[in-house]
This record gives sequence, structure tokens and C-alpha cells, in this order.
Amino acid sequence: MAHREMRKSRVLVAAAGLLFLLVCVWLRVAFLQTVMHPHYMARAAERQESRVKLNPRRGDLLDRQGRVLAHDLQTFEIAIYRPQIKSASSVAAKMAPILGVDRRKLARRIEGMRGYAWLEHDVAPEAGRKLQALRLEGVVVQPRASRDYRLGPAAFEILGRTDRDNVGVDGIEYQYESDLGGRSGWVTMIRAGERRLIKLPGAETHPARDGSSLQLTIDADLQSIVEHHLASVVDSLGATRGFAIFLDPWTGEILAAACVPHLPAGRAKNWTFTDQYEPGSTFKVVVAGAVLEENLARPDEYFAASTHGAKAELLPGVFIGDAHGLPGYTFFGAIQKSSNIVCGKLGIRLGAERLYRYCTSLGFGSLTGIEYPGETGGKLRPVANWQPRSTPTISIGQEIAVTPLQLALAYAAIANGGVLMEPRLVREVRTPEGKVVRRTSPQPVHRVFSEGTTMTLRDMMCAVVDSGTATAARIPGMRIAGKTGTAQKVDPALKRYGSKYMASFAGFAPAENPRIVGVVVIDEPPSRLHYGGQVAAPVFREVVLDLMRQPNSMLGSTARSIAMRPPEVPAVTAPDLRLMPRREAERRLADFGLHARFEGSGPRVLSQSPAAGLPVERGGSVVAWLSPPQDSVGRSMPNLSGLPMREALRRLSQRQVQSRVSGSGFVVRQEPAPGTPLPVAGGCRLWCEVPESVARNRTGVNAASASMNRP
Repeated sequence: MAHREMRKSRVLVAAAGLLFLLVCVWLRVAFLQTVMHPHYMARAAERQESRVKLNPRRGDLLDRQGRVLAHDLQTFEIAIYRPQIKSASSVAAKMAPILGVDRRKLARRIEGMRGYAWLEHDVAPEAGRKLQALRLEGVVVQPRASRDYRLGPAAFEILGRTDRDNVGVDGIEYQYESDLGGRSGWVTMIRAGERRLIKLPGAETHPARDGSSLQLTIDADLQSIVEHHLASVVDSLGATRGFAIFLDPWTGEILAAACVPHLPAGRAKNWTFTDQYEPGSTFKVVVAGAVLEENLARPDEYFAASTHGAKAELLPGVFIGDAHGLPGYTFFGAIQKSSNIVCGKLGIRLGAERLYRYCTSLGFGSLTGIEYPGETGGKLRPVANWQPRSTPTISIGQEIAVTPLQLALAYAAIANGGVLMEPRLVREVRTPEGKVVRRTSPQPVHRVFSEGTTMTLRDMMCAVVDSGTATAARIPGMRIAGKTGTAQKVDPALKRYGSKYMASFAGFAPAENPRIVGVVVIDEPPSRLHYGGQVAAPVFREVVLDLMRQPNSMLGSTARSIAMRPPEVPAVTAPDLRLMPRREAERRLADFGLHARFEGSGPRVLSQSPAAGLPVERGGSVVAWLSPPQDSVGRSMPNLSGLPMREALRRLSQRQVQSRVSGSGFVVRQEPAPGTPLPVAGGCRLWCEVPESVARNRTGVNAASASMNRP
């Protein structure tokens, strides 16, 4: 009995133990199913699921006509995982025919590899797909996007480049990476075996967003033309380098920017934006325009120079010489023949303050605002830091450093009637579907010169090409306006000007209706050919000739052109200057983006034109009289002698005086005489003449044009 009871108790204990163990198992299962469920789900997903990155397609770069400049091409890259390769020679024998390489050399390369290493990049799509189909053990073949540039090296410096991950690192590719690069995505894949990943229906996906395309202002044809002629001159002369920029004067759009030679990736720079240099005589149009705008000299006014190459003393201890060594020039002839002495005298007459004001008004000494990495602002010291010789020296293009872009924009202001434009590189930004999301438009900054001033400057610059220092840029049948520059380079060892030069030419065409503005710079040409008229002007000429040969030339018809209106500059309201001291009036106008032109002498402003409250173009001038003027309200005939015909007619129109004109060019005589009270009976008669040098040049051009049109 006792034995039976003992056995029964043992059975109960065993049953209780089993029940306890079963309860523990149930509790453990419940714990794993509830509390630990998220943890083990995450671990399962980590082991079984994998997020595969989806790379976006990079946006295209298009030229102004919609032609592709840069786009993505699918290529393949090959990597080797050496531990999985049993026989390098066997793998090489299968890969070599597809890659088009020697089997033995490929086997030796694979033998020398350790671990995981890259074998080839940018493999052609056909070869890459064939290698993928072989499924060789230890050979990893994966697609990648490679950037293709249609113009090759011709636009390398301005377009920039991408790295191995197809991310922009230079130029426009870098500046607009946020637009071009798009956004990466991912997709969840399930692991099937060791090496396969499959996508299940309904898998979590975050799609990639392809990059936007950019339509640039660059013209592919012009870019190639400039590159070709620039490289030809640099190679034939053995010059250190050359760079050139061309733009549209009416819109500020950059049409071409070329640099020669092309430096390796990582060292290449777009010198037209990033390098500064002393402009030399190409800067003389700045002081010429300022003197004309301020009515400080007439084009036919005579200035003494020096003979036999002797230097003239412009200021105490300040000597400047001329290359031509003539005894004197008219203002017009000084620009035509590039007289340093006369331009230095004009700068002194203008004065340091006004010279600095016009330099800064044209954008020198500051960034242009172009959306491009690494732009340089040039070098222009404040007037307080100028030396006594700085005014005449800057007037001839020394003691100042500019970029080709800045100089081109200044010449564009002369070409379009006096308005400084903002430079533009991008016209439109488009989504992959072709929708325009951003479009830029021409932006005038302010007015620098009046139309009358730019007309006179244009005639001076045409004389430079027709019979001055830039005859190598002359084209029969088309008037070219330009200016040459030959600037000595500073020797860093001697810290003074040495024997090396920067030869340059800046100009626009056609002169009557400018369509392109160009700046060409040749760095360190040979000493026997170091003048801008010898080496830089011919490049401009050849570029224009090639453009004329195109069926739909951007130069338009050279036989008959329609004058374009200058860009419309935003207007501001003229402030009230009356009873203000001179300096306070200048500061007040500067706050409104205006310039002051003072007449007479006195402590305070007595009257002004335009009157307070009237609209004035930003950058325009307000005339302020400091002493009682003879005609502050326009009640008598003005003195029109020496003015361009268009400016004279404008002043008569302001006074509601009818005019009769004989001749063309500049006013040499008028009736009634200046100061005659208004109104006058019969209106005003003007006698105009073209300066002898301009008349001679125009006659030559017309004769050449007639010979071209003659059957």
C-alpha cells in the first residue's frame, strides 16, 4: 500500500513538473510572440531584406538652340574579388575577347590583385552586358552612369565635370548640382540564396527623382569656332595660353567662353571668369566715355603729345610715353592711335573721383554676380589709396586688374547704348518631363553712358579698326568697332614691369547694330609679335568671318540691319537737391543709384534738372546748378557745338525747338546762337560734319561693301 502511494506521488510530481515546463514554454512563446516580436521582425528583415539604392539620371546640359552639350551614358565597371577566383588565366581567357585586351596581360593583372579591387571603369554597354551574362565567380559587373560631353574639350572649362559618382565637382556641373543631380531613391529586395535579390510585389519603394535639364546661353557652334581659332593662334605663336569670351550685348547672355590649352582635371579653370589681368589700352574707352559723358572735351579738341618717343611729364614726376611718338592728336585721333599721353591727360582732366565712379559704375573692382564658382572681382583700389600717378596710369589700363567677363560687359554697355547688363549663363531649368520650372530674363543694372556718348565712342572704335591699331580685325563690308591692348606683365622677381606681355582685343560687330561682343586675350606671345593688334585682333576677325558663313548667322543681315532699342533700365524718382551742399547732394543721389553733374560754383544747389519727383533711369545723371544759371529751366538756346547730332536733336526736342540739319556727325555751327531767348521763329538750323578720319574710314568701308555686292 505504501509502495503504491509512493508511486502515485511520483507520478503527480512528474506530471506537475511537465505541466510547469509546458507553462514555461507557453510563456516563452507568448513573450517571443508579443514583447520580442518587433525585435525579431527587425532582425529577420535585416537578414532577408535589403534596400537597394536607385540612382537618378543626371539632367542634360543644352545649348541655346536646344542641342545637347552634356548627358548621361550608361556604362559598366568591373571589380575583382580575388579570393573567389581559382584560376586567373581561365577568367582572363573568357574576359579578354570581350574587353579587347591581351589575355596574358589581363591574367597578370588579376594575379597581382588582392582582396576586392577595381579592374575597369567606363566599359562599353555591349561589353558590360556580355560579361554580366557570363556570371564569372569573383567578377563583379555593375552598371554606372558616365557623363558624355558632345563638344569634347572645347567647352570643358565652362561646363565643368563630374566625379566617378557622377556628382558635379567643377564649373556649371558643380554650381547647379542641386538641379542636375536629382534625388536618389531605394527599393526593398528579398534575398534569395547567396547572390540573388528579388523584388516581391508590393515591396516598399521610394522612387528616384531624375535631375532637371539646363538650357544654357552658350552657342555650341560659336564655342567650337572660338576654340578652334584661339588654339590655332596659341599653338602657332607658342604663347603660354589664350582665353576669349563672347556675349550678347542686349541681354548679357554669354555665348562662348574658351580657354587654351586645356589643363588636366582638377587644375583646369575658366580663366575668362577666374583670372584677372591689367587690360592695357582696351581700358582707354572707359576714360574716353567718361570725358564725353561729362562734356570735358570735344572729339576734335587737340592735345599735345611728344615727338621721337620722348616721354611727357603729365604731373610733377609722372612721365608717360607713346609708341607712335607724334607731336599731338585730337581726342578722336588719340583713341584711334592709342595715345598714352593724351589718355593720361584726359584722366587728369576727369579727376580721380569721377574716374573711380565710372570704373565702379561699369562693374570693375567687384563681382559681376554670374552664377559660377570661383569668379574673381578684379582689383580697383579706393581713391584714398591712390598715388599721384594713379589717375593717369589707370586711364591707360595700368594699376587696375579686370577679368575678361568684366571687360566684355563694359564693351557691351557701349554697344547697346550705355546700359550695363547682368551676365547670364542659364536660360531655363526644365524637369525630366520637359516642364519649365525656372526661366531667367535679361536684367539691366543701370545706365552708365548716354546714347550720344556711345555713338561717339562707337565711331572712335570703328576708326581704330579701319585705320588705327586694329586693322587686322577689319572685314570688308562690315564695320567692326574695337580697341587693342598691349599690357606689360609684372615680373614677380624684380617687382616691376618686365619683357612679357598680355596682348588683347575687345570689340563688337556689326558696329551699327551690334550682335556680339568679344574679348580675346593672348598671354605671353613671342616678343616679335606682342601687340594686341597683331595676335588678338585676327582671332576676333576669324570668329566673325566664320559666323558670317553660317546659314542662320546670329550676326543677321550685314547689308541691311534694323537698329535695336537699348535695354530698358528701371527708373527711380529724382530726389530734391535744392539748398543741399555739394557733398550731401552727391551722397543723396548715390542713395538713389544716380550720378551728379554740377554746373557753376557755389556752396549749395540752387536748381536741378530733371526736377525733383520726375523719373530718371537708374545710373543716370542729374544736373545740379551751384550758381545762378543762365538757363536752368531751358528758356534759351543751348550751346550745341561739338555734340553728336542725335544728342543735339534731343536737347532741342526738350525745349520744343524745331530743327533743320545739314550734314551728319558732330555739330560745328548753329543758328540762332547759344543764349538766344526762346521761342525762336523758324526753329534752329544745325551744320554737322564727320571728323576727317571717320569720313575716310566710312568711305573705305562703303567702297569695300560695294565691291562685294558687285556681280
